[in-house]
Amino acid sequence: MKYAMLVYSDQSAWSELSAEEAAAARAESMPGWNAVFGELSRVDPGWDGKELDAADVARVVRIRDGETLVTDGPYAETKEQIGGLFLTDLTDLDEAIRLASLIPAASYGSIEIRPLVEH
Repeated sequence: MKYAMLVYSDQSAWSELSAEEAAAARAESMPGWNAVFGELSRVDPGWDGKELDAADVARVVRIRDGETLVTDGPYAETKEQIGGLFLTDLTDLDEAIRLASLIPAASYGSIEIRPLVEH
């Protein structure tokens, strides 16, 4: 079954870091990310993943009463914003949960697992 694993975290802390501090924090977290990349490659050689740019540069498009509305955003009721995603083809939900628990952001944010609709 194909799953999307959506990585959520509070991005506001990153905006407060200097470039040097952000680089150091990224370097410190990379061994954990590389470990999960390796495990994903082992169980699903075709996996894909992308880090998203900060939520404050995103735009949200809505059509209301025939008018296109573009706003800065997203603005959610939570501090956590989506920061990246993995697309996987796994045996079952239990395997998706196991892998999601290995993603470093699960320790300071959350990982949403959502099956993909296949037509």
